[in-house]
Amino acid sequence: MPASLRQLRREVTGRVRYRGTQLFTGLRADRRLALAQGARSHPVSRALLPRAAEWYARAPVGIAGGLPAGLVLSTAHLALDHAHAGLLVRGTLEPSVQEALRRTVRPGHVVYDVGANIGFFTLAGARLVGPQGRVIAFEPVPWCAAAVARNIELNDLAHAEIREEAVGATAGRARLLVVEEASWSHLDSTGRRHPDAREDLDVAVATIDALVAGGELPAPDVLKIDTEGAELQVVEGMRETLERHRPTLICELHDTNERFAALMDELGYRTTNLDGPWPVAESPTGIHALAQPRD
Repeated sequence: MPASLRQLRREVTGRVRYRGTQLFTGLRADRRLALAQGARSHPVSRALLPRAAEWYARAPVGIAGGLPAGLVLSTAHLALDHAHAGLLVRGTLEPSVQEALRRTVRPGHVVYDVGANIGFFTLAGARLVGPQGRVIAFEPVPWCAAAVARNIELNDLAHAEIREEAVGATAGRARLLVVEEASWSHLDSTGRRHPDAREDLDVAVATIDALVAGGELPAPDVLKIDTEGAELQVVEGMRETLERHRPTLICELHDTNERFAALMDELGYRTTNLDGPWPVAESPTGIHALAQPRD
């Protein structure tokens, strides 16, 4: 086949893959589930599903907008029933976090993506810091960490890396409760259990202070933290780093608003609610907060 035709075929199939992803993930969750169950129950469609899955996973899908616009995601690691699949491919995931990163990250910065899931914000950070900077992603769920590694590879981001471990207040081992939708997985030490948790994993836990003080990693300039309730543990494990290096934090809070605001105030940080006008301590749960040094 001539090179021009091969290129045309790649472009056409790429558009079909992207539009199909957009179409399916744009449906309501219950509608997606019903379609998936219907396809599995019909003999003909059930027989075709493995081929369709193989074709879908054959090439990555482009990100249409947002900070990582133009970069790609591995379709082999992007389940169409992922809670945020549509937002990921459209580039519209957590716009307040993207805007905070855009305002705070500079070329040459070191960015930590703590709780990276499949790496959307790892890619965003890598775009912002450029090849002279560095992005370190932390993700304890094995298949999510594999997705981050693949997405880094697909986009040729030599200045980004993935560490398959959790981050907490003390280094060692911990019990990770893995949820069907892996982005909601969380450490058992948060004191809660998601109703859809399906298995427990024994995972490594690192502290930012030990990694930085020991010289294993450079000190961060900016951290994005999304650890499904373990955010206070992450901060407790980086007190020395916060006091010595004064990085900026962008953090999703899960019933920890008041305690997070108080802890950051104790450490000499001011906090801002990225999702509304209310002070962080008085805001509804599930917000994103920006924490910056007062000095």
